[in-house]
Amino acid sequence: MAAHSDAHFGIHEAKTILPLTSFYGELDSYQAVTLVSAVAIILTIVYLFWSAPSGDDLPVANKLFPFEPRFFARVRWTFWARDILETADKNAQGNPYKLAHGGQELVILPARLIPELNHLKADVLDSRQAHSFTLLGHLTGIDVVEKTNYHVRMLLGRISPALPELFAPATARLSDAMKQEFPQSHEFTETYLLPAAVRCFSEVVALALFGLEMAQDPRLVQLTYELTKNVFVVAFVMRCLPPFLHPAFVWLLPAKRSLDRAWRELDSYVVPEVIRQKEAAPINIDGNGETTASLNLISWMVQDGRAELERDPHVLSALCGSVAAGSTYSIANFVCRALSDLAAHPDVLDAVRAEIRAKHVSLDGHWDMEALASLEKLESAMKETARLAPGTLIVYSRIVQRDCVVGGVSLKKGQPIAMSGPGRAKDPAIFEDPTTYKGLRFCAEDKIKEHLARPFRSVDADILTWGAGRWACPGRQVADMAAKIMLVKLLDEYDFAFIDSKPLRHNAIHEFLFIHPDKKMLIRRRRDAVGIDFSVSG
Repeated sequence: MAAHSDAHFGIHEAKTILPLTSFYGELDSYQAVTLVSAVAIILTIVYLFWSAPSGDDLPVANKLFPFEPRFFARVRWTFWARDILETADKNAQGNPYKLAHGGQELVILPARLIPELNHLKADVLDSRQAHSFTLLGHLTGIDVVEKTNYHVRMLLGRISPALPELFAPATARLSDAMKQEFPQSHEFTETYLLPAAVRCFSEVVALALFGLEMAQDPRLVQLTYELTKNVFVVAFVMRCLPPFLHPAFVWLLPAKRSLDRAWRELDSYVVPEVIRQKEAAPINIDGNGETTASLNLISWMVQDGRAELERDPHVLSALCGSVAAGSTYSIANFVCRALSDLAAHPDVLDAVRAEIRAKHVSLDGHWDMEALASLEKLESAMKETARLAPGTLIVYSRIVQRDCVVGGVSLKKGQPIAMSGPGRAKDPAIFEDPTTYKGLRFCAEDKIKEHLARPFRSVDADILTWGAGRWACPGRQVADMAAKIMLVKLLDEYDFAFIDSKPLRHNAIHEFLFIHPDKKMLIRRRRDAVGIDFSVSG
């Protein structure tokens, strides 16, 4: 009887419990989702706010205490990088240190280690990976530079030697663009300085990348600076967030969608042209049996490409876009900073303008690249701007590819390293009164020989404008030529003044310094301009 009762109870219990089990099963699913969401939120918070102490003896800048959440380091670096780096350099006193900026800590090495670092090959220190990492190449589309250095070889081996031949068409395009972008009135006119300079330089960049015929298309010229602008907008914004949030949040940016459209549109120009040139028979053969390509990056890449990657039309298109992204705004920003510095120091501006006009007379108006290179005062002013207001505070960026020891510092595979540009350029042991702008300091009597031996376009380990070593900026010769052409024309033909007598401030986000596109200057044409015409070459 007892057994029967137990059996009966079991059946009754089952009937009673099964509906409850079904109910609690639904509840468990809800709880599971809640639990997973809670874990995801906790992991996000841990990633954002947790920061383990460094595993070595190097001091860490921009970190208030060992376990300070990395989120705060990221925020501080985004908005106050200049102050952080200045304090860190002062505290380090020429010794290596680490810099917390929200991601993996960056090892900052002193510039005295450049000779030792330059002896290390690319299989130890990779600059292309660092460049892609800085601008979030996987999001912006410039990660192609991690796969090949073909564009670097072409810029150094083809474009730079051809600059004397590119001089005439480049100056003509730049001069025509300046007439369109800068006021022609003899009364002061408020002008958006950076956008005007960007559109002018895009004419030169398009010529060097695509050649004279393709560069006649105004949309392709426009594309070079639109793509560049969106690369930087995406990189600047997404670097404010931790990497694991990038795949989701990047699509909330209108700039990302515009950037993807720009890449596709660039492909529509470049890919058919590459295919056409690959299929076309060589036109000009020199005495050695080598094809003489048109004077542009696409033609030379098609001609010289040997590996499959170097002949892939989509890769070549991506390389053209990457070169545009690395040049257009950087050249324009530099010229705007130089003009701002000169306008703030009329004595230097007058001296440079007088030098330009004296040179024009001595040349009987026949300018060439050699004449541009002989402008000592202009070169000095350009160096001084680059010294005090560089495009980036962080230079010589590399990613360590295998464990090594440099200057007694143990570097691990995957570790990012760099140098502080201001730490070198404002070193009182190198420059007298280093924080003061002295536009003519480099052509002083006791500096002139050294100044002439190290022109602005050269790799200068004291200023680090172009970086250093074999991976220094490969487009520096083009940038130097374009910047000088524009500065010579502007200083001869225009007067500059600040609105309400307030000099332009250099904006900063992360390690990048720039003149904001919304900033204006007062500009008017001079009545006594000598009218330099670069088409009248020697």
